[in-house]
Amino acid sequence: MKKYSIILVSALLLNAESIGDLLNKIEQIPDTKIDNLMIKEMKTNKKSVVNSLYPKITLTASAEHFSRPNSLVPLPPTESTKIIMSGGSLPFSQNIYRLGFSVSMPIFIKEIYENKNKMEFLLNATKYQAKINLIKRQSTLIIYVSNLNYLYALKNALISQQQSIQTTYEGLKKGVEVGRVPEFKLLRLKDSLITIQNKISEINTKIADIQSKIYTLTNTEVSEPINFVSYRVEKSEFFAIKPLQEKLKSSYYDIKAKKAANYPKVMLKIQGNRSFAKAYNTNEGIVEDFASAGIYVTWDIFNKKNNSEIQKAKIEESKTSLEIQKTVKDLTAQINYINSSLSEIKKQLLSTKESIALKEELLKGAKVAFKLNTMTVDEYLKYEDDLAKAKADLANLIALKNTLIAQKALIYGKNLKKVFK
Repeated sequence: MKKYSIILVSALLLNAESIGDLLNKIEQIPDTKIDNLMIKEMKTNKKSVVNSLYPKITLTASAEHFSRPNSLVPLPPTESTKIIMSGGSLPFSQNIYRLGFSVSMPIFIKEIYENKNKMEFLLNATKYQAKINLIKRQSTLIIYVSNLNYLYALKNALISQQQSIQTTYEGLKKGVEVGRVPEFKLLRLKDSLITIQNKISEINTKIADIQSKIYTLTNTEVSEPINFVSYRVEKSEFFAIKPLQEKLKSSYYDIKAKKAANYPKVMLKIQGNRSFAKAYNTNEGIVEDFASAGIYVTWDIFNKKNNSEIQKAKIEESKTSLEIQKTVKDLTAQINYINSSLSEIKKQLLSTKESIALKEELLKGAKVAFKLNTMTVDEYLKYEDDLAKAKADLANLIALKNTLIAQKALIYGKNLKKVFK
């Protein structure tokens, strides 16, 4: 029997989900994977900007027909005269076939370099936001599990109260049967038992709701309390503003990129082709090669639309700056509230534990007094209610403490797997 019990307990421990297991599972849900894909997408966007600095090489092939003989290559008049005088084939034809290539490469386009810097900060912002989203989901899980533990503790407190009253009920039943105790007391206890059972049923419904939310978040069914301890969250920089800070930096380079669009753009272009045709004057096959290389400068000396784009980028920068200020103010208020609340909860936990110990002793005395008929049934039941309420209050304080710590960890961007174990 002892061996069987050890095996059973071991199996339960293996099947039980720890808070660390559940936190890890959030990293595998679709929402988290979408955030990771957004990071990959932003990396691709950044790479696309960088790749625009590389040469672009294109191969071409064409078959053309003209209504009049057309030149295969540019031909100076003096060279044309020499060919005619010698009776050679002129490089002109109505049907021309060409194979060629072209190479283009930016030598100086300032806008590309500014956009590259802009994408670097946007990538950082995306990474920070993905981490915040993950911590936010993990924080939500901690809140759900804390509420679940509270409901189980409340249910256990009611079950203990139910069992205590049931014991008193059974002891009183004999006295009613022999006529020493009024039946009213028995009925009053029975009514209290029914009320407690109804409360337990309501709690079971709430537990099912929380279990459903945990399943949605982790794809895991939880059928029992998940015990864990919380550790102190050290003060640090507000992590929630990091994406905004990176966005602000990117806005600076976005403005520079918009301004750089007005700068001259310098491009290197190289192209060459080989043309095949039959000379229109001799009908003989001819092949001609032609190539060119050049540096080209384009400059938008007037572009009204781009001025509007610059103004829009400046407005976006101002909005982000103000959003950072607002977020810092809001987070400061939240942290002050959380620290103050945690300090009070610490005191309440100590006093509530002491209160439970006292109420347990008081209930023992109340049971004796009730049996000796020196206390009414309602007075006795009040002691039962007081103890159950104190136990519920303790569980509620623990849940509230964990909720506040999770919120604090979110604000500071802490790893929740190190805060809750």
